[in-house]
Amino acid sequence: MAPSLMLLPPLSRFLSGAQVPRHTLVRSTFYVRGNQNEKPNWLKVILTLGTTAGLWAFLLQQHNEDTLEYERRKGLE
Repeated sequence: MAPSLMLLPPLSRFLSGAQVPRHTLVRSTFYVRGNQNEKPNWLKVILTLGTTAGLWAFLLQQHNEDTLEYERRKGLE
């Protein structure tokens, strides 16, 4: 923003439509962390893989049941 607009009183700045950028006054909340791959959280890894395997097993079992039900109903026609 031009220095001349920074010197304007607040009322004339409001009337002119110029605004002071607010992002210059805000502190960034992002910061750099250490490398997280050095010490993996094995409990989280095991729970994630176990949940994934369980969901896939349930999905395949449900699919097989649905296929058998479809074939059974198809034979009733």
